[in-house]
Amino acid sequence: MVPGHPARPQRHRDRLRRSDCRSCPSRASCTSSARGTRMLTLRPRELHERTTTARAEQDTKSWRTRYALRAGIEGTVNQALDTTGIRQARCHGLPKVTLQHTFSAPALNIVRLDAWWTTDPLRKPRTSRLERLSHQFAS
Repeated sequence: MVPGHPARPQRHRDRLRRSDCRSCPSRASCTSSARGTRMLTLRPRELHERTTTARAEQDTKSWRTRYALRAGIEGTVNQALDTTGIRQARCHGLPKVTLQHTFSAPALNIVRLDAWWTTDPLRKPRTSRLERLSHQFAS
């Protein structure tokens, strides 16, 4: 255990007996293990109740509204990382890195305005680098 870190809650693992699983009519859809039995992992009651409460909250409209805001912000951050490369500083020293970020923000705004005026940015599919590379070899 690392000092200063909270202990992980212990989980209870239970393997069902082969005799219990053999007689079950749903065995083929229940497990795909080579042994033919199912293993259950049970969380402590407190952790299970918190997880259940959090999952139930995710079905509410207010949670989805809050999460939509977060998704938009994360999309903006991801676009900044992809477009301007701000994850890796080009220079050393805080003043130069600050200058890079100061120029990256308006550059990102210009890129987004250009995409808004010339295309439909909400429906533009994102392609991975591997996919773009495969298109180059196919041409």
